[in-house]
Amino acid sequence: MKRVQSIDMIRGFCIFLMVLGHLLDWWIIKSDRWLVFYLFSFLASIAATGFLFVSGFSAAIAFKSKSNKAEISTDIGTTHARNIYIIRALLLLAISLIYNTAIVLTLNDLRWIWAWNVLQTISISLLLAWPLLCTPKYLRIGLGIGLLVVNELLSPFLLTYSGQPNIYGVLFHILYHPIEAFTILSYFAIFIIGTVVGDFFFNFTIIKDQEERKESIKHLFIRKIFIVGILFTLFGIIYRFYDFIYRRTLSAMFYSIGVVLVLLVILLYLEEFEKIKPKKRYRFFFYFSYYSFTIYIAHDPLYFMFYRQLNAINIWLTLIGIFFLITLLLKGMHKRLGIKASLKAHLGILSFIIANKIEQRKSRN
Repeated sequence: MKRVQSIDMIRGFCIFLMVLGHLLDWWIIKSDRWLVFYLFSFLASIAATGFLFVSGFSAAIAFKSKSNKAEISTDIGTTHARNIYIIRALLLLAISLIYNTAIVLTLNDLRWIWAWNVLQTISISLLLAWPLLCTPKYLRIGLGIGLLVVNELLSPFLLTYSGQPNIYGVLFHILYHPIEAFTILSYFAIFIIGTVVGDFFFNFTIIKDQEERKESIKHLFIRKIFIVGILFTLFGIIYRFYDFIYRRTLSAMFYSIGVVLVLLVILLYLEEFEKIKPKKRYRFFFYFSYYSFTIYIAHDPLYFMFYRQLNAINIWLTLIGIFFLITLLLKGMHKRLGIKASLKAHLGILSFIIANKIEQRKSRN
């Protein structure tokens, strides 16, 4: 199955926005923090939502692809495919806990050993999603929307118990620590909705006839997903108007899912029907997509570079320079190291090796 440029562009765009948002938040002086709010009111939730959505999308495609191979090949069975999936999720969870441990040592606060960074949220989402990947699409859509509603009702209630040594305080810490991060209920909902769209897309990738494939994508995928995206976006804007500019609200979640779906449809249409040749632009986002986990972990030391030192004017020159250097670094890494510098790729390779060893031990017994 060929690499889908549209997915790379969305994932790369989202990780780019995440890094940009973090640098703005870290480096801007307090008197100019209005810039972060006004600039990122429409973008912050899209960045986080888009990244989890694409992760669900990719997980579904990978699962379907391996399941198909298991049916037609003796090299990999269903159990083997499951083991690769689970081991990859557990390895990612281990890395996220190491990441949290570094934060614990930095802040000298043991509570941060359990914190919803994007790595932890994706790893837990992968584990929770495994038994659901074979369930009907409407069931997963209903579950996703239901979790968004439950999160909208539960989070303000548990927030009042934050830091308290009782069952509600513990539950708040498990589900919502820290509240401004990738908390599990809302982002697992987005992840599982992403798996549904991934299923739809995979059904078209297995069509061999190019004309039939294009017609199927045009009539069944692009039109339906585009309509759903428009409806989600409008609902997010209309429901509790103005809430959609505040990240983590129900309005913002629906708005963000809708925008990501519309963006996906537009990019997929341009790619599949070859309306433009986005190779150069694609390469920029490809680097941010291919090294997304690596970038997420590696950009944290930039926190200390200009902490609370830049104003609303000189911060832009600094950001342009930083992203220019990051892009050059990623381009050089890709040429010289390629897959060796990709944490995401290493997780896939390592999980495959471990799963193979498990299968070999089973065959010996």
